[in-house]
Amino acid sequence: MHPGLTARTTALGLAALLVASALGYWGVSAYRKGQLQKAVTALVKDSSERLQAALAVETEAAPAAGMVRKLDDQAQEVDKHVIELRGMSASPNLALVDAAGEYLLTVRQILRNQAASHRYHIQVSASERALREHMRTSDRRSGTWIKEAVRAKDRMEKDYFDYRLSVDAFGRLLESYPATRSKLALQVGAGLLPEEAVVANARKRALVNSRRVAADVERARQLAAVR
Repeated sequence: MHPGLTARTTALGLAALLVASALGYWGVSAYRKGQLQKAVTALVKDSSERLQAALAVETEAAPAAGMVRKLDDQAQEVDKHVIELRGMSASPNLALVDAAGEYLLTVRQILRNQAASHRYHIQVSASERALREHMRTSDRRSGTWIKEAVRAKDRMEKDYFDYRLSVDAFGRLLESYPATRSKLALQVGAGLLPEEAVVANARKRALVNSRRVAADVERARQLAAVR
């Protein structure tokens, strides 16, 4: 065979091999990217459904202990999703993993702070009620009665402080949600994520509740001041 023909044949063979290798790499890369998209989307979808259900219970009604447990459980499940996401290889789609990671962390913290705000709401309501009931027995004043009044007021103030911290954190997280949602929507679409209006309404209801608690606490303070 002519040397020139041999060289051309070899070059064509190498080119074909390179094309086949490139196509094979592209195919594997596309497959890995698709699998990552599928896995991350599943985590986002489940977390979003948990958030949607949790925000639906953010009403003006007094919270119940059973609801606090459910919210804690929801937060724990999302925390598992955070851990699972961190165990995935992000290289096929770094933007997707970064946006999903930020979103899952936000959802987890929303649920945690929602549970905390409900928990402390229950506690501050109980301590505020206990203080009012104690003050109604002022006809039996004594040194012991005064000490108990002081202890009851201190308990209420501590519970209210904890409640205020948790409900403020809950509100700030809800306020930050739209930006986090927008970032992830570019990767998975907006249809999987709770609407901004749903989150805004939950924030408004939490604010209404916090104002009501503040008013109840202030009335109890005034009652305790009359000795």
